[in-house]
Amino acid sequence: MLSERINALFTLLGCNNTDIARYAGCSSGNISKLKTGDREPKPTSRSIASFVNGVYEYADYENMLPTLQELCRSPDTTRDALLPALISWLYEIDEIVLPAHASTPKSKRLLTLRRQTFGERLDRAVILLGLSNRQLSGILNIDVSLISRYRSGIYSPHGNNRLAEKLSDALVSRAERIGKTTDLAALCGSEAEQLSADTVSSWLYDFTPEEDNAAIAQVLLRSLDEFTPHKSLPGTVPKVPETTDVTLYYGMEGLRSAVIRFLTDAAQENEELLLYSDEPMDWMTGDRAYFALWASLMAKCVSSGVRIKIIHNVERVGIEMINAIRGWLPLYISGRIEPFVFRSVRNNRFYHTVFLRSGGACIHGFFPAQGGDSRWYEYITDKKRLDLLEREYNSMLSDASPFLKVFSGADGEGYRSYCIEQQGTRTFLLSEFPVFTMPEELLTRILDRVQMAEPLRGTVLDLYKGMHSRFRDLLRQGAVNLILCPAGAGIEKSRRLNFALDLVNLSIDYTNDEYAQHISAVMDLVKSEKNFHLTLLPESPFQEIQIAMPGDAVSVLRCKEPYTAFVFLNSTLTKLVSDYLSELIGNYAADRHSTLEALDKLRHLSGR
Repeated sequence: MLSERINALFTLLGCNNTDIARYAGCSSGNISKLKTGDREPKPTSRSIASFVNGVYEYADYENMLPTLQELCRSPDTTRDALLPALISWLYEIDEIVLPAHASTPKSKRLLTLRRQTFGERLDRAVILLGLSNRQLSGILNIDVSLISRYRSGIYSPHGNNRLAEKLSDALVSRAERIGKTTDLAALCGSEAEQLSADTVSSWLYDFTPEEDNAAIAQVLLRSLDEFTPHKSLPGTVPKVPETTDVTLYYGMEGLRSAVIRFLTDAAQENEELLLYSDEPMDWMTGDRAYFALWASLMAKCVSSGVRIKIIHNVERVGIEMINAIRGWLPLYISGRIEPFVFRSVRNNRFYHTVFLRSGGACIHGFFPAQGGDSRWYEYITDKKRLDLLEREYNSMLSDASPFLKVFSGADGEGYRSYCIEQQGTRTFLLSEFPVFTMPEELLTRILDRVQMAEPLRGTVLDLYKGMHSRFRDLLRQGAVNLILCPAGAGIEKSRRLNFALDLVNLSIDYTNDEYAQHISAVMDLVKSEKNFHLTLLPESPFQEIQIAMPGDAVSVLRCKEPYTAFVFLNSTLTKLVSDYLSELIGNYAADRHSTLEALDKLRHLSGR
């Protein structure tokens, strides 16, 4: 009967002898003897204890503990409850009844759904053509580390058409030069005579919807990683051209003129601005000189004390939406922008633009989506009409929800309070082990070593206790997914303990021994906490930001001055980032045994 039940259990969990042996810490031959009935040990034997522990660890990793709980009729999925229930089920003599709705192990789902990513395709092409990262970076005139990130799947150059074209041309040219045209064509699923840069590009950039979401998320996150406030606005304000004060403006150039007039007056009058437009952003972003002028005028409004409410349209095509957000980032940091997003779907047949200065003026346009340059905008200054338009705008605002919250370093307490309110799974993408994974005793010794004086020492310990307490609460309530690229041995990158996750400008260099002890603490978490999942990356995707997904929002935290948390609340953007993080986990997550081996190797290298 034991053999029959083990076979049924394996069918339910989608596992084999090797899977369970890896987690049980024994040979697959031992598991095979139990499965075939060659051995029938007692329920209290060491071999059964090892077997059920292996089953539990496997189900934990594969996110199948609820399935195991249902099978064994356990009160919950904790180890203390589930292991005795599983042993009892294994030795029952009643008819075997499997759950009606069996789930698929996550590793099996990845195997069936996953196909080659951009990074894997590029890696195969580069190996085929005998190109080094340095050679390819020289051809493309980009940093060699970027090539490494492309090949590893950490980045993809989505939306960079110029780079995509250069990359495809370089691969085709290299293939022709070394006589590998037929091989490259076969790799791309093409015939040699049909091979071209377009063929290679189509193959490299053949994204699934999920990959495409992840690639768009990378563009947004990278723009935040590279964002420097004082460099993101024009160093000198471009000369403002003279505009004609008329009541009607025609086409794109007319809108640009009207906006110059509108913002110039707004910066002087210091009145609230109410903004909305669902038409394409070409009028603003299509001309670099005009965009610089627009940005400088907006910055002048903000620095003059103008407050701005804007309703964003996030139904825009991916990269257009990200470009619009990037244009607003320097202004978001001011704290004077309140961005919103519509909850309902807009009418795609018409475009609507309302740029309103309360009590002063309004640019108003409403025209067919296919209107082209025949569209026109009214510049309204009549008080009665402005009052009506403001009421209309407030009506639109009532159908919108907050799009973004911005917390500055000075409002770290507000950010921490916000995070505490969020429920559910937490996913982090970090550049180093977070403070909350270390024991308090280790932190105390580090503070003693650097001779941190009061009251800063007390503040740091209070911050740690708050972070650690939240971490423990999260482990009890749900899952904590930690994705990071820890510093290796002989590293050029400095190993630093930092509090950036709490928007605090404080970091301390580890000693080798302290770093090794922190790794040991993380290993203990991997071993003991079923809700703690660690994914190690070969390279760090970003240098200056850390990412946290608390609940249904995405927090992107700057790790340098000015310390800022951008909290995106919109479901479209959170799905983009969620897909990106899921792709990283799918590509690089390992079982707990392999993760512990990698950490142990890093610990020994670091402790030298």
